[in-house]
Amino acid sequence: MENKCVLCKGSLKKKSVDYKLYGKSVGRFDALVCGNCGEQWFDGETSKKIEEAEQKAGLFGLSKETKISYSGNSLIIRIPKELAKFMGIKKETRVILYPENQDKLSVTIK
Repeated sequence: MENKCVLCKGSLKKKSVDYKLYGKSVGRFDALVCGNCGEQWFDGETSKKIEEAEQKAGLFGLSKETKISYSGNSLIIRIPKELAKFMGIKKETRVILYPENQDKLSVTIK
């Protein structure tokens, strides 16, 4: 029986894929890949290996929730230490802020 993609019903084929998190490769892993839409599916054992590789690379848990605060008349966003370290952000680092839409703010480091 042929495996079908649950998203588009395309055919799934087993491949070794480069898994990236936050733009950094954490290794190559076996996945079922849709030949139509490109969606990748990992089994439970492979997912555990990926999580271990993320932890070893220092990438696991970098996504953080924070709150917006006030400083004088301005709003400020605090950047957690682990995220600042990963991105090389220090005090006085210049950034560009721009809205991608009303629900997403992007920050580009200069």
